[in-house]
Amino acid sequence: MEKYRIERQFIKKPAPAYALKVSGYYHKRFPIKSLTEQEAKKEMDVIENYLNDFTYIVRNSKNKLGITHKIERTDNRITVYTVYDKPVITFWIEEEKEDE
Repeated sequence: MEKYRIERQFIKKPAPAYALKVSGYYHKRFPIKSLTEQEAKKEMDVIENYLNDFTYIVRNSKNKLGITHKIERTDNRITVYTVYDKPVITFWIEEEKEDE
């Protein structure tokens, strides 16, 4: 049976504070390994919901990431873009390779 894992990558350097905080939520879990395809998709749903509801502070105002940034979801990838359409962080499902 095939196993999958969820990876993440910071695209924008240096990574903004909100991207580090979002990643910090899952810090001890990445890469999330040995999931079935359904478990991986459910985990991606959890990540997407967390990103949409994530609140960060800029100059004494609270902003929701799902409102101020574009969060694009495909079948196996979630990418957060800035207001200028620059990618910031990506999460994706990857098939685990078995060592033979």
